[in-house]
Amino acid sequence: MDFDSFLDRAWTDHAEQAAAVAERLIDPGLALLHQEDQVLPLAALALHVHGQHLGRWAEGLAFQQRLAALPLVAPEGATAQSLQRFAAVLRLAGGLADERTGLGCSDAARLTAMAAAALGVHDIGRARALLEEATAAVQANALPDADPAVRALAIAGNNLAGALEDLPVRSEAERALMVLAAQTGRVFWARAGSWLETERAEYRLAKTWLKAGDAAQAHHHARSCLDIVQANGNVALEHYFGLEVLGLAQRAAGDEAAFAQTVVQMGVTFDALDEGDKGWCRPTLAAFEP
Repeated sequence: MDFDSFLDRAWTDHAEQAAAVAERLIDPGLALLHQEDQVLPLAALALHVHGQHLGRWAEGLAFQQRLAALPLVAPEGATAQSLQRFAAVLRLAGGLADERTGLGCSDAARLTAMAAAALGVHDIGRARALLEEATAAVQANALPDADPAVRALAIAGNNLAGALEDLPVRSEAERALMVLAAQTGRVFWARAGSWLETERAEYRLAKTWLKAGDAAQAHHHARSCLDIVQANGNVALEHYFGLEVLGLAQRAAGDEAAFAQTVVQMGVTFDALDEGDKGWCRPTLAAFEP
């Protein structure tokens, strides 16, 4: 197995097999590293798995430090700096240390946002506090759209909302944070991304409101998602999933006639998909059809 195949498989498996993937990061993961540009993709996966999925802060920190010690990594290079940031995120999220003192606003806000995402479902109170702190810092200091902290908040909002959506049930505090996180993702993807990321943030918001039990809000954001897609060339794959979340909102609202029409539209859009996309998109349509 080569590194790229290993990484793709690990990302595919990590949500349902997080502990097993954490073991595979070491063996065979480390042995498959042959060049420096492979280190950060592995480190990012490790941060996500050890943090958001497992909450194993010390274990994650040890792995990041092991990567930093590899001969492949130039001690003062960009990869080493990113690994130091990942380690600081794990320390902050895990309550091991707060290394933000002395950092500039951008670096501190970026680290804070990443720690909020890493905390995920493990400590709702701290995750919310960190997300709000990072948001306030970016806004108070008028950081430009291209600043890495803006993108970090967009990613953190999306990932945190997704993690909370995956819970089988949610407390009121978890529901509130899920909505806040999805809204944060939408605000900051509009600044840090293209129409594509903004549209997908609307999709995330629609899914979030469905999990929150508000079909009307879900319908509103599904429509916004589709409006953005239509304004930007009506890309078939994006249109397809916009219709999916619209159908879910219609079904949740009990609007069977509108739902049936949306399913027909999904079928038409499915036929326009690239052949490579049809295989993994087919189950979504099949779940809607009688």
